[in-house]
Amino acid sequence: MSKAFKEREVLPGDKLSVIEVFQDGRGSYEDDGDIRSTELGRARFDVKKKLVEVEKKTKDLVLPREGLDVVAEVGSVMRRDARVDIFLVNGKPVTATYTGVIHTYDVDREYSRDMGQAMRNGDTVKARIINTKNRMVQLSVRGPEYGVIYAYCSRCGDLMEIEKGRLHCSNCDRFERRKTAKTYGKEELS
Repeated sequence: MSKAFKEREVLPGDKLSVIEVFQDGRGSYEDDGDIRSTELGRARFDVKKKLVEVEKKTKDLVLPREGLDVVAEVGSVMRRDARVDIFLVNGKPVTATYTGVIHTYDVDREYSRDMGQAMRNGDTVKARIINTKNRMVQLSVRGPEYGVIYAYCSRCGDLMEIEKGRLHCSNCDRFERRKTAKTYGKEELS
């Protein structure tokens, strides 16, 4: 293999080859007969397939976008809304947490009078992003697949189990009410 076609580190825009020798693959593009890198990473040349690809070195940004599911920890609960710290977006961990807000009108109707009945500080919730304008991530927990997925007893702080649709603390034998998701206690938080 020619020295020019050895694996090497490349920057976005670096010339990798010409179109007569190699075709552009993943992480590369053709520009006026030249094959160039779209990524910061390692260029790999496949002589048999006549293909050049760039293996990305940097991680993809995980950004909150409307319609995606998130997992967040409830930080504070007021009468009309709750502030949450988002740590998973579509199952992928975020590097820096995003702050989200859940209003009472974005919770099922039976919890619309007081957000404290739907969730409490420290709970982990699964929600859907419904708005990202004005740098505020607005979330909704309407529907059976959204709501609290892990709750902690407000008396002793122990993890609560779901029994017959109600949350029960086996440590202090306390029952509490929350807007739980149908996957309560089964979600992976990796």
